[in-house]
Amino acid sequence: MYGISGQNLKSKHNNIFLSENCKYHAFRIALEEGVPITDENWATIQPHLKLRHFDKGETIIGEGEIENYLSSVARGCVRHYVHKDGSEINFEFAFENELSNSYASFLSRSPSLVSIEAIEEVTLVSLHFDSLQMLYNSSATGEKIGRLTTEGYYIWREKREIQLLTLTPEELYLDLLSQYPEYINRIPQKYLASYLQVQPESLSRIKRRIYRNRKRT
Repeated sequence: MYGISGQNLKSKHNNIFLSENCKYHAFRIALEEGVPITDENWATIQPHLKLRHFDKGETIIGEGEIENYLSSVARGCVRHYVHKDGSEINFEFAFENELSNSYASFLSRSPSLVSIEAIEEVTLVSLHFDSLQMLYNSSATGEKIGRLTTEGYYIWREKREIQLLTLTPEELYLDLLSQYPEYINRIPQKYLASYLQVQPESLSRIKRRIYRNRKRT
């Protein structure tokens, strides 16, 4: 669900983004990582969705702001980061067909501790908090969305915590290569190094070592 944490993109949807209308389906694809959405449920959800566009480098939500949207990436890539001791610590990336928002802020209506930025030109498909509450009150569809996103968030968080406790930076990088081979080069090295909790020069050494090992085999 949440970015580069383990959600596999569905190749059959690679060509889905042919029109503005088709972009809305990124939201459905992201939700269906948990449980399939019926056409009837989708017909209830889609009228509440809106497309939001961001330029490369533009802040989608800043630290201290209230997150008002549950969003899926229709086009582009975003990074999630926090500030610590004057540095930016990247902890999540999201690509096409994946959910991306400051979920704790969205649920609690409290200031976000997370900043989200467009790494590339980005289009998000977004459901406003008020619209989700309307769906909660009018049908079981809203409850289903809430349940799927909450379950996905906690699965992602547990997996990320276990990875950080058990994997070396090189193992983390290999895990990313296995899951996102076609997307990993879209992440600037300084952001990727921060995600792996190493310096950029250490990431360069990891890449060279992996390349040499693969040549030998």
